[in-house]
Amino acid sequence: MTKIAVIGFDAPITKTLWRLIQSGDLPNLKRLVENGVWAENCMVPHPTITPPNWTTLATGAYPGTHGITCFHLPMKGQRPGHPKVCYQAFTSKDVKAEYIWEAAEKVGKKAIVLNYPTTWPPRMKNGIQVAGYGLHVTSWRITREGGPLPAWRWLINVADHQCATTEDLPLADKIEPKPCRGWKNYPDGSILEAVVEIGKYNTLDKVEPIKLYLAIDPKEKKVSGYLSKNDEKPVFTTTLGKWSETAQFVFKTDRGPKRAFFKVKLMKLSDDGKHVTIYFSTFCSLKGGTYPPEIADELEENVKKGLPLRAMEDAVALGWVDYETYIEMIEFENEWLGEAAYYLLTTKEWDIFYMHAHAPDHFYHLAINKLDHDPDPNLRKKLAELERRMYISLDKMVGRILEAVGEDTVVAIASDHGAVPTEPGSKYISINDILEQAGLLKYKDKENKIIDWSQTKAFEDRSCYIWINLKSRFPDGIVDDKDYEKVRWEVINALHSYRDPNTGKCPFAFILRREEAIMLGLRGETIGDIVFGFYPEAPGEHGRQITSGEYSIGSMKGLLILSGPGIKKGVVLKRQVNIADVVPTLCYVAGLPVPKDCEGAIIYQALEDKDMHLNKIKALEEKYCKLEETIRVMRSLTHTY
Repeated sequence: MTKIAVIGFDAPITKTLWRLIQSGDLPNLKRLVENGVWAENCMVPHPTITPPNWTTLATGAYPGTHGITCFHLPMKGQRPGHPKVCYQAFTSKDVKAEYIWEAAEKVGKKAIVLNYPTTWPPRMKNGIQVAGYGLHVTSWRITREGGPLPAWRWLINVADHQCATTEDLPLADKIEPKPCRGWKNYPDGSILEAVVEIGKYNTLDKVEPIKLYLAIDPKEKKVSGYLSKNDEKPVFTTTLGKWSETAQFVFKTDRGPKRAFFKVKLMKLSDDGKHVTIYFSTFCSLKGGTYPPEIADELEENVKKGLPLRAMEDAVALGWVDYETYIEMIEFENEWLGEAAYYLLTTKEWDIFYMHAHAPDHFYHLAINKLDHDPDPNLRKKLAELERRMYISLDKMVGRILEAVGEDTVVAIASDHGAVPTEPGSKYISINDILEQAGLLKYKDKENKIIDWSQTKAFEDRSCYIWINLKSRFPDGIVDDKDYEKVRWEVINALHSYRDPNTGKCPFAFILRREEAIMLGLRGETIGDIVFGFYPEAPGEHGRQITSGEYSIGSMKGLLILSGPGIKKGVVLKRQVNIADVVPTLCYVAGLPVPKDCEGAIIYQALEDKDMHLNKIKALEEKYCKLEETIRVMRSLTHTY
């Protein structure tokens, strides 16, 4: 039986990956390419954003069919619009299509699903699932009950990262070092002390924070954390510029005790101890985030390398850490994913493996514009090296997984979209502001973007949708049904007429009425009356930008590498494919049933034998005919005595 393993990278830039593969920086991906197929023109659905496209990669269905049409979905029975009035699309309850592992389970196959977005709660009975409720293993984009979480919020199992500092840094915990008193280890008062509470932020459960006593040693340039001044051993010790070993606490929560793992890094410590910055990573727990539940304890006991933390770009943006520390966090997360995958793949029964790593997306949201066109060449060079390290980290993760899957596995390396920089000088585009300028929308309070619905004919929704404010649809609508088409054309004309005041360009690559958006695989009740897409150089790293768009160092194209039994070797595939084609192609080569809602097509040009099933049937027919002839001859034999 041929197995399948899908390893997802979120938002990689394919031409950068190709360059690093060719240079030898990524030996594991290079081996897959040399022994498989690289799809040069892999398209992804629109909008080019996380939940819809990972769902397509797991179902073979387009967003209009599986129902996840953006990063957010409108609240049931409420007006769509800004993410603040919508909820994040990370619950499997909203997915209307069948996952590949659901179809396979019907014929007795088992799956392992690791950190794969929009798959929680699990819809399998006999497999294993770790996370799926957000972008990271310990980061939830739904509530613990599986309910909606609006805007861009996340909740952490157990608690989010934090910064303890003497500096004026946003959202940090202020500490005031002073001469130590009453310490068992420092009776002479030779160091400084401070106190910080940890486990306070973005908690999934109600968590009782833990008070830590910090022993700050400016001379030795180190900080240790103790639960009590009377303790002989610290919980952690970090020296300047170095991470501590992985530490652990058991936090009290409203759902019982939870063991959490974390690391600490001393970012700054002046000689006089007056300037201190200490960074605490995510406080990571798997409890409550695995299926079956006991897998959480099993992974925490057996996976000791790396850390399943939330390596997002906000720590850099807040000034808590530098770029180097951020890349180290990405390396911790990717190492843990690789080790967790290896453990599960080598100790559990499985036929299908699906996983996702979010590192490229966060890196490019943070750095792509600086990487592309910052005036400081030294910064661009530094960011390019960090980008290379980020991909090397992912390649090592892939290598660890390849060690586990064996030669009987078809491996797919895939992505949900790419990333592009913004053309220098471009102005951020507010669709509602364009509609206001055209007299189609009115603000009550423009500074706070509060809309006057009594004077608004059309409004923006999420990444790429516009709704007409119909009387028949919304309680405070003002547009009659008979004027629906007229207003839609007013909107379309306003968008086509818009020019960026700085570049003079029209950013809209396409503007479609909802019934025409079926060409993009978009349909249903949540897509709006108008669907639009931007040229790649328009503001934003991805989402509104068209799937085939490439600009400067960036590309929005999807990543697809196929390698393994039945796949051609050393082929660069020029034809256009779509990530919707991955599921049917894998099902074809592995002999799995195709999910019932699958809309993709088999990528025959990637296969060694495009007529494999016909040839198998022909071979069986020939064997049947030989068997039939043998039985006929044997039955015709007679004997005389």
